[in-house]
Amino acid sequence: MQSSERTSLNRPESASREVFVRLAIIVLVPVVAIYALVSLLRYGDLVSLPSVQSGVLVLKDNGITKLIDVALPHNYSQHLNFSYGEYRISLPKVDKDSNATTAIFLPPFRDTAEFYLGEQLIWQTAPIAHSRDSMMPRFRYRPSYHELPNSLFDGDELSLTVKIASSGGLQMPEIFYGTPEQVKPYYQFQYWSQIGLHIVMQWLTPLITLFYLLLWWFRRNNTEYLFFALGFACWAMSNMTFTVSSLPISQQTYWMTTVTVQPFLTLFMILFLHRWYQLKRPSVELIVGVATLVLAASSFVLYEYEPTKLWWRFNESALRGYVALSSVYIGYVLVTQALFNRSKSALLLATAGMIGVVSGILDSLDGMQLLEMHFPLSAHANLLIFLTLCVLLIYRYASALNRSEELQRTLEQKVVEAVALYKKEQAVAHDLEKKQALMDERQSLLSDMHDGLGSQLVELITLLRVPNTNQTDIQLKATQCLNDLRLILDSRNPLFDAQFSVLLGQWRARIDPVLQAANIELEWFVECEDSAVTLTPQSKLDLLRILQELITNVIKHADQATKVNFQCIQNNSELIIRVQDNGKNSKDSVDKKSDGYGLSSIQNRAKKMNGQFDFELKKEGGIAKVTVPL
Repeated sequence: MQSSERTSLNRPESASREVFVRLAIIVLVPVVAIYALVSLLRYGDLVSLPSVQSGVLVLKDNGITKLIDVALPHNYSQHLNFSYGEYRISLPKVDKDSNATTAIFLPPFRDTAEFYLGEQLIWQTAPIAHSRDSMMPRFRYRPSYHELPNSLFDGDELSLTVKIASSGGLQMPEIFYGTPEQVKPYYQFQYWSQIGLHIVMQWLTPLITLFYLLLWWFRRNNTEYLFFALGFACWAMSNMTFTVSSLPISQQTYWMTTVTVQPFLTLFMILFLHRWYQLKRPSVELIVGVATLVLAASSFVLYEYEPTKLWWRFNESALRGYVALSSVYIGYVLVTQALFNRSKSALLLATAGMIGVVSGILDSLDGMQLLEMHFPLSAHANLLIFLTLCVLLIYRYASALNRSEELQRTLEQKVVEAVALYKKEQAVAHDLEKKQALMDERQSLLSDMHDGLGSQLVELITLLRVPNTNQTDIQLKATQCLNDLRLILDSRNPLFDAQFSVLLGQWRARIDPVLQAANIELEWFVECEDSAVTLTPQSKLDLLRILQELITNVIKHADQATKVNFQCIQNNSELIIRVQDNGKNSKDSVDKKSDGYGLSSIQNRAKKMNGQFDFELKKEGGIAKVTVPL
């Protein structure tokens, strides 16, 4: 009793300990992962190249130009809808050869820059649109590389003007320079290490989306596949700053694709998680769906009305705030499921999801100019989330297939066992039927011998006990006993089971001498298929006794009969036997003999076989007809 109480007390402690461990994993792992991610994204310590150390910030206010010396990199956040900056820098020549080039390398930064030589635009980091005389930047978050020919240099230096447009948190990045052989490896390393996987995923997005759409199409009751495919497509579009910022598409298409689609990403993720964890929350889904549509429509309308102020403030405040709030709800779902759902997949998904949620919140704060990171965390963290989801979805699908195959194997094994048991039971039942049939056969044989042969033997014994009995009567009775015994044996002879015509032939061989002794000619006609005549041994015996009785009646009662016609014809599912004699009968004799032929026993035997017996006595002879169903 005490041990059971101790066990019951330990269970809550064990459950609480497990919840605490899971909560620690969900909190600590994202913190460590984000710290590691931020450390990896800080590029300064990874580049050992000379850089432009200083520059001149150009400020224009009411037609007055101010020049301020600044150290690079320089943060010039104006905390406006759009921030614009202009810098003048001097780039040293690294190779005196006039045919050589000087390479410049800009690590990943979020802003868009134009490089001018005097008034001539010689390079821009991304296509730049202008709205109402203002630059419309594109997010980059990717390194930039360009080679400047030495022919542009004035002596040992090249004076450049750099114009930068940003979303408020403007930063003049550090500019590294050197020969192409020195600079390009750093560019390629940062390009592929920081966004290479994203580019690969962008190209794989159509295949992954199509794969999960096909899974949903063939299993339409699993709508989590549909929402995951749509969410993955939205994630790809919202992170297209890595891949399409250099494409010559319209500025509106760029912003609508990369920014306005973000609420749909959170919508589809919420719908996916509800299906994944089987949560019934229609009110939440309705609110999130309506809010997403309203925000997307408002973003489109405001961009048409005023892209540089109203739309951008709406995007940075309302749109990002909504995404951050939705991310909090997603994090709540992930954490609660991981704490109270003991599956490893829930813990793994919650950990990866919390990394994405925290990263999204930090990015939203950065977009609202409340933090200064200048590189996206969610773009990298969300990649981890979707890769984790891909693995979990494939694992769940494979597990379902494995369970289905295991169930099929189990069912097949049970079917095999059931068939084997059925065959065994059938064999036992068949043996019992054979034994029962043998017992019935023995019982029928004993009954036939007792009722037929037994009674005749009793009569024979009685005749033998009577003094001065006529030997002819004794011989006749003994012959009847022998014939009856032969009928019994013939009806049960297995040789005649599928050869009914042979059975009739055997019977004919026995009655031929009897008819010849009575000077009666036998006309014989048999037309039947042996395989179609399936009679039980008892039915065969009854039929042979009927035929024997009919022949006996002809010999005894058909006056002056010289011929008897025997016909056996199979007609569909019936066996018709007809026995006709040519005995002479007067009208008076017909009336007397109709009741004296002993037809009652024949009638009873026919009914016993579910058959029919008909007899007609005329002046020119008698006609007996027996019909037996097959």
